[in-house]
Amino acid sequence: MTEVHLDKAKSSGKERLIQAARSLTQHTAFEEITIDEIVKAADLARPTFYYHFSGGKEELRGELIRHGYLGDEPVPDTRQGIVDAALRVFGRSGVSSATLDDVANEAGISRGALCWYYRSKDDLLKAIIQHHESYSSLRQALGEIEQDLQNGVLLDDETFLRRIAGGFYDSLTVQSDLARLPILLLYTHPEAAHILADKIVRGRKHITEYVQRRQAEGAFSKSIDAAFFVQVMAIAFFMRAAGRGLNDLLPFAHLSREQAIDQLVSLLLYGIVQRDTTRTCQ
Repeated sequence: MTEVHLDKAKSSGKERLIQAARSLTQHTAFEEITIDEIVKAADLARPTFYYHFSGGKEELRGELIRHGYLGDEPVPDTRQGIVDAALRVFGRSGVSSATLDDVANEAGISRGALCWYYRSKDDLLKAIIQHHESYSSLRQALGEIEQDLQNGVLLDDETFLRRIAGGFYDSLTVQSDLARLPILLLYTHPEAAHILADKIVRGRKHITEYVQRRQAEGAFSKSIDAAFFVQVMAIAFFMRAAGRGLNDLLPFAHLSREQAIDQLVSLLLYGIVQRDTTRTCQ
């Protein structure tokens, strides 16, 4: 591709920035170019960049596309990749201990590319709160249950709870970083911790409502708080997510997925007291 030579004396600041970016994109992907590199190539100051492009690099990208210097083809979802990487990093170290370099390395991009999308760790944390939903596997399990019920499939309480327990288990296994994050944020970012925790609690609403309905029908004891019942189910598997790396030390680490689900559902439905199955009603 032909090199772009810019007559800085005759060009306006905006044109110099556009041509500098055009020149840099001949060797480097636009996403990887930093604003500092662009203003240096244009021999201008950083405030001048924002004077002409208050919308940042995204606005400059639009100008390059309009001039035909940059293609308008779809680009990989770098933004989502960065947010996913930030969740993994924050889930391991917390926000305070993590750095933007840590997130960039996790995402496999330069820090400059990361800062084009997100300028701070707080920006990344906001994106995690906005875009990540808790308990995707649990929502899928609920969806399958609702579909079965609509199709006339009869589900007893034990089958229902086994599916729900499996949803909790799978969600907390796949989304262990998201499950740990509210605890890591509790003292450093309490507002964010409460927002995430609230999203998690609201995600259990349908299960709580089911337990309440079965209580009203007389199948479940009304002396048990429905939300607490659901919390017990969730917390039983939460330790596997919160204590990643220590799972081998947990007393129930030897249990497989199916064994853990069976133990929990049996305990919640029937309790630990030995039932006398030989007695009959008089």
